[in-house]
Amino acid sequence: MVTKARFGRARRLSGTKAFARVFGGRCSSANKVLVVYAASNDLPYSRLGLTVGKKHGGAVRRNRIKRLLREAFRLERANLPSGYDLVCIPQVGDIATLDVYRRTIRALAARAADRCRQTRRNARSSDASRQEKRSPENRV
Repeated sequence: MVTKARFGRARRLSGTKAFARVFGGRCSSANKVLVVYAASNDLPYSRLGLTVGKKHGGAVRRNRIKRLLREAFRLERANLPSGYDLVCIPQVGDIATLDVYRRTIRALAARAADRCRQTRRNARSSDASRQEKRSPENRV
């Protein structure tokens, strides 16, 4: 039986606060085609947000880029790290093919998620070391 890989509302990132949270996390990865920001979302699946600026051209061109990126996310969703909000920003230039976007989103999402995990790990270890310094037991 074939499962349908839909891209429903639950898989979309929307709202200014959600995008600001992902950009504020500062976990990103980039290449010549795409920039991917990642932030943990505490859900069992990843969500996609897209930002395509007017430098890419008119509405028809921007919408084509968004369609290709949504399709790449939909097709690669099993290969993407789960539990992350991903915001994709295409680099200005020629429109890449679906295959290029698929390979790129897979690689960059994994790299951005790794950076996000490392950032969280480093934050936890620095919080623990601060707690040790503050505890009254350590004072003489």
